[in-house]
Amino acid sequence: MAYSRWTTSVWYTFGTSKDGHGQPQKRSDWYFAIFCDSLETIGGFSYDELKTDIDKCIQAVKNDVNPDIKPLITEKEIDELKTYMLEFVFEIERDCEN
Repeated sequence: MAYSRWTTSVWYTFGTSKDGHGQPQKRSDWYFAIFCDSLETIGGFSYDELKTDIDKCIQAVKNDVNPDIKPLITEKEIDELKTYMLEFVFEIERDCEN
């Protein structure tokens, strides 16, 4: 399930399994993948990481932005990413029992 795509956002985000194979059966098996040209190393976060401390995940994204890639990621774009993260957590909790 995609939450954002390149055509309308600097982010390409989607939910997938942690190992990238098959449909996750448990909440803890879900992974929120993030692609963005401005990020150095972060590829996403597990459901558990987002559920435990979404603000820590947002800070990790901010710390991972490459300052040499222009234009820089804006606070509005960071807020946009957070809405996708929250939507992901909501859908996993709604659709997965455990």
